[in-house]
Amino acid sequence: MTVTDDSNTEISPAALAVENLEMSYIVRGTAREVLRGVSFEVRPGEAYGLVGESGCGKSTTAYAALRYLPGNGRIDGGRVTAAGRELTSMSNRELRDFRSHDASMVYQDPVQAVNPVLKIGRQVTESYQVLGLSTKDAEQAAIDALKRVHIAAPESVMDRYPHQLSGGMLQRVVIAMALAGDPKLLVLDEPTTGLDATVEAEVLDLVRELRGETGAAILLIAHNLGVIRTMCDRVGVMYAGRVVEEGTVE
Repeated sequence: MTVTDDSNTEISPAALAVENLEMSYIVRGTAREVLRGVSFEVRPGEAYGLVGESGCGKSTTAYAALRYLPGNGRIDGGRVTAAGRELTSMSNRELRDFRSHDASMVYQDPVQAVNPVLKIGRQVTESYQVLGLSTKDAEQAAIDALKRVHIAAPESVMDRYPHQLSGGMLQRVVIAMALAGDPKLLVLDEPTTGLDATVEAEVLDLVRELRGETGAAILLIAHNLGVIRTMCDRVGVMYAGRVVEEGTVE
């Protein structure tokens, strides 16, 4: 819901608001609690960092927020809203529409985010076809998207398979696919994992540039506090399934 402050200035709803989120995985018939009352919000146009040790629930929080949980994942309480729309009560059709136009996710391993037996061109083109573009228009949009993420000779890359690309190049392809619907919310789950320092810097520069172009809100999950410091406005620290500290990066 949109609210107003004391000066009657209209305030936009949060790009993503997680409120007292409780979540568990069902393992051998037993519920294993993973998230315990997680709460934070990402404001429109803001970059919010989520940090914490491995296994503390960072990635699970992102998956739960966008309803990308596996079959044994269960939300037990709380709510998640995006631009005022409640995700926890959306139907599957509403979720597909939301993910197509309003939010996208970039995973930490780009190799697992693409189909290894399909050429890059077909996969990027499909991202635009699901938005309603014709095959010809979608192919041109795919080429333009690869140019947007600074991939040289995009026509040549379109004709390659994922295993023929480096990790950094493949991550750029995945980012290009994520930006197909001009999302208002972009979730990045450790997008530079496995990349060397030079390529990591290039990918982060790209994200920074695209943020400036699109004005999208960003939820960035990372282990590296240096990355969070240079990329984000605010940061939340997770431990054992809870957000235990929050503040500006300064």
